[in-house]
Amino acid sequence: MTLKNFSRRSFLGAAAASAAAAAAPLAHAASRQNELPAKWDIETDVVVLGCGGAGLMAACQAFDRGAKVEIFDKGLSPYHTGTNLCGGLFTACGSRMQKADPKGKDDWKAFADDIIAYGEHQSLKEPVYGFTKHSGEAFDWLEDHGLAPHHLEPYAGHSNLRAHRQDSFKGRDYIDVLVKEIAARKLEIHHGCGLTKFFFDEKANRVVGVECGSGDKKVTCRARMGVVMATGGITGSPESLDRWVPSVAGKGVVIGGPSNTGEAMMIAVRDVGTPLSHMQYIASYPCGIVTHGRNGPYCRWWFISGQGGILINKNGKRFITEREGICHVTPKLASNPDGCHYILADEATWQRTLSKIKLSALVGLPSWTEERVLAEFEKGENLWKCDTIEELCEKSGVNLEGLKEQLKVWNEAVETKVDNQFGRTDQEWKLEQGPWRMIRMFPWNNLSCGGLRVTEEFQVLGWDMKPIEGFYAAGETVAGVHGAFYCGGNACGFAHTSGFMAGRYVTGYKEA
Repeated sequence: MTLKNFSRRSFLGAAAASAAAAAAPLAHAASRQNELPAKWDIETDVVVLGCGGAGLMAACQAFDRGAKVEIFDKGLSPYHTGTNLCGGLFTACGSRMQKADPKGKDDWKAFADDIIAYGEHQSLKEPVYGFTKHSGEAFDWLEDHGLAPHHLEPYAGHSNLRAHRQDSFKGRDYIDVLVKEIAARKLEIHHGCGLTKFFFDEKANRVVGVECGSGDKKVTCRARMGVVMATGGITGSPESLDRWVPSVAGKGVVIGGPSNTGEAMMIAVRDVGTPLSHMQYIASYPCGIVTHGRNGPYCRWWFISGQGGILINKNGKRFITEREGICHVTPKLASNPDGCHYILADEATWQRTLSKIKLSALVGLPSWTEERVLAEFEKGENLWKCDTIEELCEKSGVNLEGLKEQLKVWNEAVETKVDNQFGRTDQEWKLEQGPWRMIRMFPWNNLSCGGLRVTEEFQVLGWDMKPIEGFYAAGETVAGVHGAFYCGGNACGFAHTSGFMAGRYVTGYKEA
């Protein structure tokens, strides 16, 4: 087939074949795509698919612009979504809080440049620009509607002070605001009612409605203005992640909204012919504590290293600078023995750390309490507390001679301010006196970076890279925001900001 003769139908045939290979139950004949219901079960202005931070934000904005809104979600609760699992970090430029801080000088282009650079220039500028230009507005809206206490903090990968952190260290705070606002608007979320079909008018190049639900509970819904797709990513289960990203199959912790299997994206491929992009990239934190199977919480080891702790491998040796951006650490684990690493702290380091952050926020997101963390130290399977280095290595399996030599090298580097291993010059504290604490970690796969391509206004692009009328995407469903590496706070910030703007754009909103 020559490029001249290549058409949307040709593309769609290939896309449908690809979809069938990845998810056989989704395969349908292309000829059925343009069949619209003789009678719609529901008619509305805007359909929102998904009820996480992106979806609920979109629903509120569309409603506030006078639209009638219907929300459909495959899951059972907004508290079973990626937003609820995050650590409460929302990066934003131009918020009132940032502007009020003497150190808060920033601009959207600097923010965008940081995202693109951290992602090794694999980001797509359209969603990045749409995010960075409007992130402050979105955060201010949450603040105006009762967001729990929060603060600004510096964060690796961001050249300016723009990381807005919930004091609770929980993404639940954002969901609490949105659930309250959805209820205030008397909007119903149709739970357990996942997407099964898009109705696409090929001649008009427009998504006109959806089918959602299962069995005899399927409903069709017309969307007069359009559809906002905010159905999350692909990390809902180990099986889902491994199917989409074979390079991580069988490795590390997998965590995400349980409905985030990528099924809705494949339906978009099948019914609308939208291409998927950046599917090979995932956010994988080097901080997962494997407790059973491929489940488990994570440790914010950078708070410990910020107070003098060091990262080591099973040989007892440092393998990277502790100041590296956390997602850049993850690839290094592949060459470590057992594919893991450890954060090591002496008693003084541990006490300095706990003066900055609560134990339950340091270790155990999303569900461990302080009591559970202390019990895990007593258990001594992944977390250890020992009076001597000898005891620590005996219980953990870390090489004793290697660790003794590493501590000698580190303490000399503290004295001289010369780190001949990885070039640090900011080391302040020696590691000398027990009790010693150490935590073993593997990759924590929690965010997919691929999905549908969009314009700067979050309108979905079709097979020919032209915008599809009446079709918008937000949150983790969008491709190319983070590029090859995710920089902390950008996922939560992007989810809410893209939902905030998509909910407006779908109603016809235009920039001033």
